Amino acid sequence: MKIAYELNPPKLTREGHFDPQRLDSDIEALKQRALQLDRYVDSIHLTDSVLGRARVSSITAASLVKKLTKRVKLSCSIRTSDRNIITLCQAAADAIISEVDSLLILRGDIPTDGRSSGLKPSDAVRMLREQAFDCKLNLDLSFPAKIIDKNAQVVKTKLAAQPNALITQSVSSISDLSEIVDLARLHGISVVACIMVPSEKNEQSARMIGLDWSGYEKEPVEFVKEAGQVAGSVLITSPNSFQSGLDLLKSL
Repeated sequence: MKIAYELNPPKLTREGHFDPQRLDSDIEALKQRALQLDRYVDSIHLTDSVLGRARVSSITAASLVKKLTKRVKLSCSIRTSDRNIITLCQAAADAIISEVDSLLILRGDIPTDGRSSGLKPSDAVRMLREQAFDCKLNLDLSFPAKIIDKNAQVVKTKLAAQPNALITQSVSSISDLSEIVDLARLHGISVVACIMVPSEKNEQSARMIGLDWSGYEKEPVEFVKEAGQVAGSVLITSPNSFQSGLDLLKSL
């Protein structure tokens, strides 16, 4: 089982203002977290402005982590909601220069100013592949945690884009995950199962995405192991409690 861990880069403003000293402190905290993860994970995933709030670029954050550890692979989220074709190509090129291994192309939350580019993730992956960016980058797409209708257009579109992998939203059911894996394998696509660490500090995040973790809350380690057996790869996320995530990793 390959294990990835999700880290959020620092926010750019606090209370509406840019504070360079606070940013330096937050970047140092990010580096220290990456160093703690080094011995427990195969890769680190850097997110892209979660909830539409401006943060340090995922690729910039990845380049900082790269200087600390050569062993761990790096992946980055890239939002299409606030990018156009030019800025998307720039991001892909920057990722290659920074030695990032994979890009997760996702729509992302609408930017806080309310404007969205309208660029669809599947179209973005297709375009990047047509321009041969995939010769140096794995191009991934996000996928629901459960298939409601395998013939739905959104499912067909994601599969037709031929991403390297489908990164699920936070899963809570092994049977649902198995169905996703079976469908993806028919198209030669890998699956990475995203799992949120069940902890008190993460409860609000779970509610926001409608995640019910009651089925694995008591035995999260066994759930992660079983998901890893099914998909081969897992992405651990603990958005509001790094220590809870680290404790889980140490138990695997």
